[in-house]
Amino acid sequence: MRYFDTHTHSQFSPDSLMNMESAAALCLKKGLAGLVFTDHMDIDTPTGVESFMFDPGAQQAEAERVSREYNVELLKGIELGLQPGTVEKSRERLSPFTFDTVILSVHSVDGMDPYHQPVFFEDKDHIRAYGRYLETILECITKYRDFDILGHYDYITRYAPYRERNLRYRDFPDLLDSILSYLATNGKALEINTNTYRAKYKGATAPDEGVFKRFRELKGEFVSIGSDAHSSDRICENFDLFGEFAKSCGFRYLTMFRGRKASLTAI
Repeated sequence: MRYFDTHTHSQFSPDSLMNMESAAALCLKKGLAGLVFTDHMDIDTPTGVESFMFDPGAQQAEAERVSREYNVELLKGIELGLQPGTVEKSRERLSPFTFDTVILSVHSVDGMDPYHQPVFFEDKDHIRAYGRYLETILECITKYRDFDILGHYDYITRYAPYRERNLRYRDFPDLLDSILSYLATNGKALEINTNTYRAKYKGATAPDEGVFKRFRELKGEFVSIGSDAHSSDRICENFDLFGEFAKSCGFRYLTMFRGRKASLTAI
């Protein structure tokens, strides 16, 4: 199948090494269907953390230019890093723009980003830390409904100091049921973020199948796969592996969003 990478970062993300032209060239080389540039927009990042903001108008103009030049589908997206206290600011900031895809992600919990501020973990076991992260996700998705994909629901595990480095359904059935039911009922996609399962994090090599099987039981239809690539060599990384994972959990299609409408590709 021809894959579409639904989560990538271009030069408009401050932590990305990939420009749009190198991404487009790789799409052509690998025969990919295309990708979405979902650059970072995190309003009011915690003190001491680099600002993750960009100009959507400039990003979209560049994506359109490169798409025409390379004759490859490059969609306009955003990864909105949300905190409960930034919901209204985020609405105001994004209201002038239209996107193909909006990913809602949580990077910061209780004013701390676990990547930059590992102090978040110091007084917590994995149940308390992961549970607090899920509570924050639930609060954010129910306050800010204008999104398509819930990004890396298990982001917290990448940087955790615990032996348990997978966020498992059996440990948080009530919280995860609330999140997954909301996604299923409202036509949102649950993301498999292949970046989380890279060897560099020395954690889980795949998501917990219990989470995705439960999502399917709750009538969840949409699963997306995103590389979270910040360099062109990672575009569509391990998509064959995780496509099979989605299929084994009962999903027949992978989902991407074009013009904020779901488009399905059979696995």
